[in-house]
Amino acid sequence: MSDTPTATGFSAIIKHPQYFIPTGDTQFLAQNVLFKVHRYFLEREPSSFREIFSDSDGNAGKPYTLDVKPEDFAHFLWVFYDEDFEYENQPLERWLVILRLAIRWGFGRVRKLVVRQLEKLDLQPIDKIKIYSDFKIDAQLLIPSYSTLAKSPTLPSLSEAAKLDIETILRLTMVRERALQKAAEDGCRSPTSASAGDEDVKRIICEIFGLPNSSMTKPFKTAAEGAPANGVHDTTGGSVPTLGNPTPGERKKRNANANGTSNANGQHTNGKTFPF
Repeated sequence: MSDTPTATGFSAIIKHPQYFIPTGDTQFLAQNVLFKVHRYFLEREPSSFREIFSDSDGNAGKPYTLDVKPEDFAHFLWVFYDEDFEYENQPLERWLVILRLAIRWGFGRVRKLVVRQLEKLDLQPIDKIKIYSDFKIDAQLLIPSYSTLAKSPTLPSLSEAAKLDIETILRLTMVRERALQKAAEDGCRSPTSASAGDEDVKRIICEIFGLPNSSMTKPFKTAAEGAPANGVHDTTGGSVPTLGNPTPGERKKRNANANGTSNANGQHTNGKTFPF
């Protein structure tokens, strides 16, 4: 990201059909696509954007140049501008784009939101291990996936195993061997790794992968089950607010502000209440 636009060759600059917002106060150029959005959303956290904004003195009305694909930046902005907070049933690919940019630009709360959504997806164990390892997401969330692979009666195919690094494969092999040994010690007549108890396998996984054996691997709770009313559990012991569906009163207020009101600090929010 820089504070001056780069040459776009012979491609004419076009306005993004959704995120060139007339009431926006900051412009970005991604390839040949121009975005105009509200700076308010991008400087709420101590991110790269906040640093760029503080160093550029408003950029004199010129757009900031982003070295990302326009569609990727649009996915990232969607997190802030989705009016109905429709985060459920979104494709994995969208969340991974958002996660990559959140990490790159230092949006810690957006990153936690994405992890929350990934935990709701029905990912295959190997795919989940690869994604969480690539993005350095809390490895304790992988204990159920490790356990599934360790207790599986069959080994992964070569193409599936190729997704994992050799160290992970070796550790999983050690878990299977230790689980089989534990089942034999417990008197199982035809022991396999699947014969070991769930708690035994979990303990073995924590030992071999160097993970604390704690209750952090329990599923996220809903508000009805005792989770904080205004937040969801993150992977570091803190919390991040839930982006839930607005109440009728909140929706009415947002609609009333749709044409461009300011928040209590005088910052333009385009009518969106973003509970971070």
